[in-house]
Amino acid sequence: PPPPHYPLSFEARWLARTALLLTPFPMRLLALPVGALLAVAIAGILLASSPPPPSQGRRDHALGEGRPLRRGCGPLPSPLPMDRAGASGAAVLSQRRCRHLYRHTAPCGPLGRLRGGDEGEEGQSAPAEEPVEEIKTEGADPQAAEAAKVKGNDAYKRRDFPKAIERYTEAIQLDPENPVYLNNRAAVYLAQDNLDDAEVDVRKAIQLEKCKPMVDQDDKALGRSYLRMGSIHHKRGNFSGAIYWFKNSIVEHTFPETSMKLRESEKALKEQKAKEYINPELSAEAKQRGNKLFRDGDIQGALVEYTEAIKRNPEDPKAWNNRAACHQKLYELREGINDAEKAVKLDPKYVKGWSRLGQMYFGNQQLDKSKQAFEKMNELEPGNEDAKKGIDMVNRALQNTGGGGQGASSQNF
Repeated sequence: PPPPHYPLSFEARWLARTALLLTPFPMRLLALPVGALLAVAIAGILLASSPPPPSQGRRDHALGEGRPLRRGCGPLPSPLPMDRAGASGAAVLSQRRCRHLYRHTAPCGPLGRLRGGDEGEEGQSAPAEEPVEEIKTEGADPQAAEAAKVKGNDAYKRRDFPKAIERYTEAIQLDPENPVYLNNRAAVYLAQDNLDDAEVDVRKAIQLEKCKPMVDQDDKALGRSYLRMGSIHHKRGNFSGAIYWFKNSIVEHTFPETSMKLRESEKALKEQKAKEYINPELSAEAKQRGNKLFRDGDIQGALVEYTEAIKRNPEDPKAWNNRAACHQKLYELREGINDAEKAVKLDPKYVKGWSRLGQMYFGNQQLDKSKQAFEKMNELEPGNEDAKKGIDMVNRALQNTGGGGQGASSQNF
């Protein structure tokens, strides 16, 4: 509770007493009412300028802004008072505070828009799905449905897909609320590359599982549905969408094959993006810019341009060989060897590539490989002066090291 408030403050009472003592006795009768009025005025000024009690301010602020009086789930703070913001401002629940209660945010009913379906993990939503037909549960027979499922499993193992679909369909009709039967039938459709029907069944299975109370939801069944959806998108070539569904499957339940399929989709997506980036014309332009920078002595800038040329056209051995020359200038011999090996792998008759590779091997003190590269160069162009010089250089280095293939000094390079 707020502290008690006196009619007169301490300063006002002290001022009144001082004035009373200093006033002659005949004048005290007149000074008493004047001093009292003055004290009351001063006290009023002080009270008006003082802030309200803290507890009262917090309570008024909470009630006026529609904020909850306790921690946890409650209405979100509204920028307007309740009479202006309306009742809806106090009815919105904070999903951050109650995230454990809203793990699955899809509404009960048709799935509608599911994130990551066709656009992948970039955050775009999938196109709106067709409404799912209403599920009728009258006359459900779970025991007979389970028996039909067992027969469907046997047919699936025998790869008798038409019979398996027939049995799973029978199980679905006997127990429409069990998502396991829909998942099983989707697996058969997936084995037949019937992706459209498989996706319809998987989306129904997700819908059924999410519509259950939180305590009754089966994480393994939901993870299996996400895994099926990821496989569908991977077969369609939508690798970003497949990655999204595989990651959600891992969150729900970790199946042994999910991680492997996730890596396959990530690798396929990387290759897909690399292919989409290929443009031989832009690669040639980047290579020309790299040549100019290399002649001007800007080796780092040339390295960047040659790398861009390789990304635009990975099948160009000259771009790989030029980047190897940049690594050679920067004394990055291992990286240069990798690029030179790639160049001669793309074009085994590329004489300059073998020359560069022989030099890089020599600088890295791999004398045997260096000699083989210069001999290959001489084989492609008999009488090539650079090849003869390279072979003589390697032979002298081998003599200095006692005939071993290692130990050449990089100063001879």
